[in-house]
Parts: sequence; structure tokens; C-alpha cells
Amino acid sequence: MFRELDMQQESCVYVIEHDNQTIHFAVQELVRYLGVISSCSMTYKMLEKYDKSEKGLWIGLSNDFLADSLSAHEQRPYDDAIRIDVSHGNGTITGVNPRSVLLAVYRFLNELGCRWVRPGVDGEYLPRMDFRSFAVNVHERASYPYRGICMEGAVSVEHVTDMIDWMAKVGFNSYFIQFREAYHFFERWYNHLNNPLKSPPEDFNVEAARTYVERAKQEIQRRGMIYQAVGHGWTCAPFGIQGLSWEKWEEEIDPEITPYFAQVNGKRELWEGIPINTELCYSNGEARDKMVKEIVLYASLHPEVDLLHVWLSDGSNNQCECERCVLESPSDLYVKLMNELDEALTNQELGNRIVFLIYHELLWPPEKEKIVNPNRFVMQFAPITRTYRQSFAAIDSVPDVPPFFRNKLDLPQTVEGNVSFLNAWRSQFQGDSFDFDYHFMWAHQRDPGYVQISKVLHEDIRHLHQLGLNGFVSCQVQRCFFPNGIAMTVMARTLWNKEISFSDIAEDYFASAYGKDGMACLAYATKLSELYFELNLEKALTREDIDSQSLFSKVYSLFHQFESVIESNIQRENQCHARSWEYMKLHTDIWKELTHGLELLEGEDAVQAQQLWEDMKIRLWELEDSCHHVFDVYNFVGVFDAVFSSRK
Repeated sequence: MFRELDMQQESCVYVIEHDNQTIHFAVQELVRYLGVISSCSMTYKMLEKYDKSEKGLWIGLSNDFLADSLSAHEQRPYDDAIRIDVSHGNGTITGVNPRSVLLAVYRFLNELGCRWVRPGVDGEYLPRMDFRSFAVNVHERASYPYRGICMEGAVSVEHVTDMIDWMAKVGFNSYFIQFREAYHFFERWYNHLNNPLKSPPEDFNVEAARTYVERAKQEIQRRGMIYQAVGHGWTCAPFGIQGLSWEKWEEEIDPEITPYFAQVNGKRELWEGIPINTELCYSNGEARDKMVKEIVLYASLHPEVDLLHVWLSDGSNNQCECERCVLESPSDLYVKLMNELDEALTNQELGNRIVFLIYHELLWPPEKEKIVNPNRFVMQFAPITRTYRQSFAAIDSVPDVPPFFRNKLDLPQTVEGNVSFLNAWRSQFQGDSFDFDYHFMWAHQRDPGYVQISKVLHEDIRHLHQLGLNGFVSCQVQRCFFPNGIAMTVMARTLWNKEISFSDIAEDYFASAYGKDGMACLAYATKLSELYFELNLEKALTREDIDSQSLFSKVYSLFHQFESVIESNIQRENQCHARSWEYMKLHTDIWKELTHGLELLEGEDAVQAQQLWEDMKIRLWELEDSCHHVFDVYNFVGVFDAVFSSRK
């Protein structure tokens, strides 16, 4: 449908004025991208109402244009829906809210052939074409209202803002900044934790982290995204102890606050010295009151937070064993705290919604207490101990919830074992909820092609509604586009449309990211994932049920066969494609060496395997500057330190 560009004709975009920064940003993005891909002279005008006699592209809320608008449908909180009716440069691009308007603009560009295969300018595939030659008609509502990512890993502020920018372009609608300052995630990057070759550390402190959070928040708000915040730290902040990370507290503890700590093994102290892993004595009304006041104060100072996460500690088997606490389950005391918080927020006329967490001890539902005001709360299911080799779709039957034994937990590793707890909670809380999952925290590092874990994720998301869940927030490293972004693209597109097939996403992604040999790249990544799935790095490599030597031989053969494909594409003219192949070459080089180390480990030559890994870490640290936009070396080193040390 390409035709010769009419360079003399000016195209106009009209936007219905709502004095909204997200709608303004949407029209700016549309004008910018259309100018790049078509080289047309683009202008835009702000008008108060729709005038169909004015020819061009019209941008605005759906009820600005249509009597039977998308807004007329019953909506859940945070629903997104778009409507695009454009023919040959004329028509409307609308959404039910300002964020949806922006998503509609990016979807229109997507229909024209634009793709964003990873964050950053070099992840943009922008075709040369005349948008006035196309007709685009899209009327869609997102399958799930919660489509988000949570900050984890090691990050710079640019990593975070690039991710937020990319997320909106592919249909995500929410970003979650953990902790108040996200200090530890920034510290890992700016203080070069896990990379001793970078020194001295840059000037970084808590105030710098707060500045970076503000910058990230501005980008979230510019896109009208749902802003989620905090989670960790509520059990220590009320007592003047900063919960910045999982590090031990080195300062003296005021003896006046220790009575509020959980009593475990006869002692009231910081659990293993770590504030955020320390539970409180929740039967103590004064301890709960201090928590509630701290949360209410934060909420009053941060009305911009849409979803305020209120979690207990990040430890386990550390619940209070005092004579009053043992009379109630941890979840009963937690729900009592939530109801007291709701009452306090209501009294202060604060509208922040609260996310409560079912996780560790809180997987067991309450026996007596119930949430009084479900509309205030969103339940977050966090099955952190599950396997990522099996999806929600693979569940045949769900077992009964095992008995609860205080501080003697054996947490489930199977998917169905985790879902049993969700079902038990759902029988008591029928309010809003989403899955908070960890596919790209550690497990993705053990799948070098990213295809197997992407398939698990695809099936997980497709089946969320069957579990009564309204979406997905991924707790993950931000830089997980090495060697490709198939996993993140699968997440985005399946959350928008749970009926889309994996093959449709994968074929479109690899063609967009790699160009003419994209399907060869997809075949390579698929086979590499399959071979490593069989090797199963979740467990020790030495097992009798697999022929590991044959599998390693097949991996080496695959690398060898694909090298010529990489070399023939490494000098591509298109910037996006060229960068994709550069990352693929670097990734293949790394995994050839890593595979050799794993083979040595499997052959029980642990000493030589460990030495190879130590040498390889130095190379990874040396390479970090060339691939840090897509690859979290800090996280990768942590994962494979554990793999290689498992055989010491």
C-alpha cells in the first residue's frame, strides 16, 4: 500500500483540549513519529470540540467523538480501551481515558509497521512509508486492567525511564517502584555492586535515589500510567529504622522499640539483623497503630500513588511466638491491620487503594477476620517459590491447603500447590486481585533463548482470568532483552489480548527485530531454549534421566551452525536490526563459554568449572558497558554464582 510521498502536502493532527499532559504527550508522539516515517510536514492544533469538516487525524477521549463511545461500557478500575477509525490520513484515534489515548496512538503506529523491540532508540524499527495510504480500524479493550512491571535488579535512572517509555509503546499501563526510595536497585548500579572492575564508585546516596524516583514518577505520570509504590519497609520505618535494602542494620537499636518486634525463639530482635525481614508483634495493638500512622502519613504526603502496597516482612518462619500472637494466625492479624488502616485512611479522606500481599506465611488465609471494605483493597498473589517450567495451564487438579505450623513452613514449589492457596483466599475475598510473579527475576537467566520461559508466561497470562485474577505485575530485572525481547513482548501483547497465539507474537517480533533472517533467528532461539530446558539448570546437572553429553553436543552444534547466519547479518544498514545481531553475536559468544563451564560441572570437574566461571565473570564485567542497556550483569552473575557454587 506504499505510494510516492507527497512532500508538498501538509498533514494536520487535531486534538480535543482537555488540559491533560498525557493527551498532549500523545499528540506530540504521533506528530513526531509520523514525521519520521513519512517525512511529511506535520502540524497539530488544539480545539475545544470535534468538527468533522476539518480533515486530518483527530485525537481525544472516546466520548469527544462518539455517542456510543467506549466509555459507555461498564468498566473496572484501570480498564483501557481504544478505538481507531482512520482512512487515508483522516479519522479518529481515541481512548476511554488519557492513558488509553496514548496507547491508541502507539497502536496506530504499530498498525503502520512501527515496532519497539527493546527500550531505547536503537530498539525502534520505523519503516519508511506514507501513512495516508493506509486504512486502520481497531476497536479493542484490554483483556486485563493490571499490566505492569515492578522495579528489580540493578538500574540506572536511564534504565528505568527507558523502560517506562518502552512500556507505554507496547501496551503496559502500570509501573511499580519498590521501597520508598528504590535505593538498593540504584545502589547496585551506581556503586557497581558485583562488578569490582568499576571503581571508584560514583557519588551516590539516598537523596540521589529519591531524585531518581521523582524523575521516574514524572515519566509515569506523563503517560497516565498507574503508579504503584513501596511494599517493603513498613515494619521498620515506624520505629525510625530505614528499610532501604536487604542489608543488615549496623546501628544500635533503641531498647524501647524492641518490645514491638516479633518474639522468636524467646528473643525480640531484628530477624537475622535485617530490618525489612523482621516481623512485629501484631497482637500488640500499639505496634499495629504505629504502622497505621506511618502508612497514613505517607499516603497523605503522596496522593499521587494509585496503588500503595502494604506488606509485612520479607522473611519467613519468623512470626511472633508470644502467648497472644499464637492465638491468631498471621493472616488474621494482617487482615485486622488492613481493616484498621482502611478506617484511618477513610477518616483522613484519603483515597489511595491498598495492595495487600499473600506470600510466605500469608499464603494461608485468615480463619476469623475478613476485609470489611473490599473496594479499598487489591489482593496480590505472589507465588515466589513456584517453578517456571510449568504454567497455570498445566494444572490438572489443585490439592488442599496443608495445615499451618507456625515458623515451620514448607512452601510449595509446584504451580498447583501455590494455586491452592489462591483458591483458599478467593473463597474469603472476592475483590480485585492480580498475579505478582517472578519469571524474569532469576529463571530467565537459565533459558538462553528466552523462548521456553516466554511460552510458560504466555500460558500463565492466558489463564489468569480462570484463576479469578485481573492481571499481572512482573517483579523483574529491567534489562532482560539479551539476546532478544521476545519475553517482554509476549508479556505486553498477551496481557492486552489473551487470545493471541504465541506463534503470531514470536514471528512478528523476530521479523521486526532481525529483518530478513528473523525466522532463522526464531528457530535458533527456540532450539537453544529447548536444549537448555532439557538440561534443567533449576536442578543439579548430574542426573540419570537425561543424556547430558548428547545435549551439550547438540548445543555446540547449534552454535556452530548459527555463526554463519550471525556473520552475514552483523553489518545490516538498519540500526535496529544491526544492534539486534550485535547482541546476538555477543550472547552466543558468552553462552558458548558458559556451556563449556556447565559441561565441566556436569562432568564433576568442579574445580576447573569454577575457575572457568571466575574467568568468565571478569569478561562479563569488562563487557558490561557494551550491553548494559539490555543485560543485567549483576543479576546474571548472582544466578550463576549459585549454579557453580552448588557443586563445591
